[in-house]
Amino acid sequence: MNDNNGLVRRHDQFQFEVKLAYDLHRHIPRDRYRVDTYFFIPENLDINTATYTKNQFYRDLLLYIRFRTPDFTLSALTDSGSDRSPLKGVATWLTACLSAPTHEQLHALDYEMRLLGCVLKNTLRQQARSIENLLNDKSPDRGHEGLPQADALLTEFLVQIRNVTSRFRGLKSGFQDPRLPASAAATYGFTDEYISLLIEERAHELLRLVQDRAEPSLIKAAAGLRSRINGEVAYRRETGYPSLINQGQENETLVFRLSVLKKFMASALHLHVQKRMEETGLEHLLLALGAGVAMLFATGVAFYYQKVYGTLSLGFFVILVISYMLKDRMKAMSQARLQSWLSKNVYDRSTSIYDPLTGDKMGVCREAVGFVQEKRVDPLAVKLRNRDHITEIENTWRAEKVIHYTKDITLYSRHILRNHKRKTGVTDIVRFNLRNFLLKMDEPTKDLFTLNEGRSEVIPGARVYHVNVILRFTSKRETRYERIRLVLNRDGIKRLEPVGAESAPGRPHFYPSPLRQ
Repeated sequence: MNDNNGLVRRHDQFQFEVKLAYDLHRHIPRDRYRVDTYFFIPENLDINTATYTKNQFYRDLLLYIRFRTPDFTLSALTDSGSDRSPLKGVATWLTACLSAPTHEQLHALDYEMRLLGCVLKNTLRQQARSIENLLNDKSPDRGHEGLPQADALLTEFLVQIRNVTSRFRGLKSGFQDPRLPASAAATYGFTDEYISLLIEERAHELLRLVQDRAEPSLIKAAAGLRSRINGEVAYRRETGYPSLINQGQENETLVFRLSVLKKFMASALHLHVQKRMEETGLEHLLLALGAGVAMLFATGVAFYYQKVYGTLSLGFFVILVISYMLKDRMKAMSQARLQSWLSKNVYDRSTSIYDPLTGDKMGVCREAVGFVQEKRVDPLAVKLRNRDHITEIENTWRAEKVIHYTKDITLYSRHILRNHKRKTGVTDIVRFNLRNFLLKMDEPTKDLFTLNEGRSEVIPGARVYHVNVILRFTSKRETRYERIRLVLNRDGIKRLEPVGAESAPGRPHFYPSPLRQ
């Protein structure tokens, strides 16, 4: 499992997401990972087996699985001699399609353009983060080096962005060739617009870092960034792209197009998935078994007392009614017991992962969720939870409710890497909606009193609730724990606080049951 810095983040007011990267190893036929998530929920939120079902949990959960974006530096991306670069890939496949277009070649051309959008987004983000870290580094041993390095990266940003845009936009006439279908020209236009928006967004981010700095090199960089921003806006206006800022307006067109273009580009990395409820067939079989056991009891009683009392006697009639009553109770009890066993020993659902290019199966992700008693929670997770007395008082000295969600991922690494030379890993993103956790919360503010120059005054106080989340990542090489505190109020997520982390040696054997420790 790859190092997942910033693995948990606030997605919006009501959702947080966990982003994990799984490495692929060419020498291992199957890589297996397991992720366990424990939600420690305060008693007063009234989240329990009676009020929050498995189906509700899975409705609140959204799972994305995709390839990890290939890593490129800006210079590697614009290297005309690199066969890995999607920028060169677009030019290569365009030439092939103009000579003798086939369905496979057109598909490859479309894929390379969308991959270029994904790679450029990731590359620009990494470059911007490196510049930000250098400019914000105040340590004495790095302070004198940070500014020259940041200046060099800013210069590289401006130079390489010019190279990317000039090379990609230089292909425009080729996409207007009548030998190509209209869909190829449309994808080119969408990619071109998306690249322009990416560049403008990152240029704004960098400009905000340097626009108030007094160093001559940063003043020069700020001027270059302003010029780049103005150039991109002018380009989109001249080309007829509607993704333009209108000051004083809501700019819904720009926001909508940016969202659609982002999803369109990201589809180059998405994996095809097929979900099914794993326990359905076995559940029906066990329920039928429970009904059969009850029927066997009732039929046996009827046959026995028929011999004793006769077919039409009053005694036989009474015994038949009683056995029928007991049969119904036995059926309900046996089915409940079998369903309880099923929920503890069988995963809830299974997601098969398929290669979008070949259609081959690449792996499987199996999931299970349920409420568990705290004594069945991993002791290291409980230790990392680290309650204090205030928390115990809030929960009226009763244990918090604990939801255990587990996800077991198996990837056919060797098969994947055989077909995808630029891919080194798979990313899965779990997004969780907390609206159901907010239903029983009190008002988000509470009146407090204070003295101000001898007068009693009312001031607002914020009322919050803490939901602690412990994540356990297990592979054959390592086991890591992360604790996140979700600070909530009735209006949603107020903030996320990383609290602590632990690590342990890798566990060669996985738990046989998803919910039983």
